[in-house]
Amino acid sequence: MSKTLVVSYLPNAYSVTKKTLDHFLAKAQGKTTIVHRDLVKNAPPSYDETSMTAYQMRGFMGKTLTGEHSEAIKPFDILIDEIAGVNTVVFAFPTHNWSEPGVVKTYIDAILQAGRLIMYDAEGKSHGQLKDHKAVVMFASGGIYDEGNPRRTIQAAFTFYLNAIGITDIKFVPVGGTLMGPEVTEKNLAAAKAEVDSVVKAWY
Repeated sequence: MSKTLVVSYLPNAYSVTKKTLDHFLAKAQGKTTIVHRDLVKNAPPSYDETSMTAYQMRGFMGKTLTGEHSEAIKPFDILIDEIAGVNTVVFAFPTHNWSEPGVVKTYIDAILQAGRLIMYDAEGKSHGQLKDHKAVVMFASGGIYDEGNPRRTIQAAFTFYLNAIGITDIKFVPVGGTLMGPEVTEKNLAAAKAEVDSVVKAWY
């Protein structure tokens, strides 16, 4: 059976994104093994002086880590090994001020490591290592942001992040207009659930 990593940050009890994710989990039940990384309960590590030095030493200088540097990088490697060990990754979060919440970006910063999920060749060209992975990005936003709107940031950012580690098969499942009244929200939530149905049918 395939394995799916769900990376969620859903601190709001009334989260519309959670409704989308719950629909996915119900539809995917029995079709894939779910591994859940809840960033509310388990915040990802952020770099301090020791862990950043460790990353620089290993990722860009080719050094073998020992002592405090080896210990400092372990929380990052746990996340990297986790996402590397699945077939599909699902991100689920709200938008905060027109972008992913800071804790989600911290998770992205933790896994986008040279020497692990990103390898560089002799010419300095990068090669993402998760070429067989697929990804779904679920998010809700207060407004509806069409192509070309400067507030439409999630699609561009996550395409860039995920392409960097080799993931090119990406589905976006937005629910826009959550501050535009219940009728708009329910309409767009229904469309998101239909997209989830399509993804689950195609991928599992």
